Amino acid sequence: MTIFINGEELSPLCSKVFGVAWDENADTYARTGYLTGVAVGSSPGNALLPIHAMMKRCVINNAGVVQYYLNEADSTKKRDGSASVLTGADGQVMVEIPAFYYKYSYSGTIHTLEISQTPLSGYTLHPAFIKNKIVPNRYIGAYEGVLYDTSAAIYTDGFYQTAVSCVFANADSSLTIASRSGVFSKLTVGNKIVISGTAANNGTKTVASLVSATKITIAEAVTNGTDAATVIQTEKNWAAAGDVLASVSGKAPINYGTRANFRAVALNRGPEWRQQDYDLISAIQLLYLVEYASFYSQSVIGAGLTDWASATWSAYSDYNPINNTGLSNAKGNTTFNLSNGDGVVGSYMTYRGIENWYGHLWKWVDGINFDTNIKPYVTNTQPFADDTATNYTALNVTLPASGWQNNLQQQSRGFLPISVGAPGSATAKITDYLWTSGGVWRVVILGGAANYGAKAGAFCMIADDASSYLIRDIGGRLAF
Repeated sequence: MTIFINGEELSPLCSKVFGVAWDENADTYARTGYLTGVAVGSSPGNALLPIHAMMKRCVINNAGVVQYYLNEADSTKKRDGSASVLTGADGQVMVEIPAFYYKYSYSGTIHTLEISQTPLSGYTLHPAFIKNKIVPNRYIGAYEGVLYDTSAAIYTDGFYQTAVSCVFANADSSLTIASRSGVFSKLTVGNKIVISGTAANNGTKTVASLVSATKITIAEAVTNGTDAATVIQTEKNWAAAGDVLASVSGKAPINYGTRANFRAVALNRGPEWRQQDYDLISAIQLLYLVEYASFYSQSVIGAGLTDWASATWSAYSDYNPINNTGLSNAKGNTTFNLSNGDGVVGSYMTYRGIENWYGHLWKWVDGINFDTNIKPYVTNTQPFADDTATNYTALNVTLPASGWQNNLQQQSRGFLPISVGAPGSATAKITDYLWTSGGVWRVVILGGAANYGAKAGAFCMIADDASSYLIRDIGGRLAF
């Protein structure tokens, strides 16, 4: 008898276990279950990974209903080969992740993590699939989060320039910022920008043309002059019933918002929408670890966009988005990396259709708060909130001080370090960096940004920022 789940034929391997065991002392890996004996450090391929093979890009509407699946090797096409629409007109471009069961155990010095398609003895449904209700699939944005500007009725580009000298010229209604070589490179015609800090040119303006990477024209008249402390940013309305978080191709990811800001605009899409949450990210990290049997994501997948020097990025665009979304469209559901080098636009990585899972911009993670003692509290039930443990579950662990992640906590809900420092490093143990502090209530960002180098990766985390934190190199990602 053929068994189907959510319209998909269940793999003949549905009763099998797929896992990895990591010896925290020896820093060695061994595959378990059906994967026993398969080499570590690379993907065994879809034939041996039935759960992973069901991860796929799709376009879904605001009700969360799949409109169509995308071609597995080329997202510019639908599964049937006809042209897809990735601009938001047909819906949001997401990666579907099927529900799975998991088991964690620790013995001696060995952490063993295993997954299954079915609820075998000792296995439980991964908490990512228990939202306000049990769900058969989760969806995560194929791209870093973009903002839909409701008042202008356009998908806009992320842009926030700190105080900088800007020349305003009335003759052609232009703005020129010569000190940052790529300052306007990701703006497009129709973007609404808000200008402040000037003597006579403050207000909301409309981009009319991109003359060069350092010069734009606007639709409105300007007053001649040079203002030394000009601030220019994307028009944003973070309020309920305001702008909307999106996952669409061809736009600069939105930045310069708090975690609560991103939470609000995700909910503006509908009550079951959210930004990426702790349990969903943990599920993806687990899938990655089972697939590659290595924490060293920058080695087995690649560095992505993590190799820009801080000075290069600052001089280029003041730590604003470097790339538009959609660079991975031609790679479909596959995993791929392109690292061009410091100062070269176009680097990215994608893990099974999740573009820039790490790198480029940090991404907020919801559903987790840290108290003053660096103790985590988690939930997968909305409404999420900052600065509280109310309606959250204590994981009853304490994170260490900042450093290279060394060993893991002995608990099943996600990947949290128990210690840092040698022999943990950029190439040993967890291979990614952790930042913590003892401040009152802290929120979480994940993955690292373009200038974080070897410290970035699939398990890189900052848990030392207050919920009010705002900076240009943090964005978000849509989830359902």
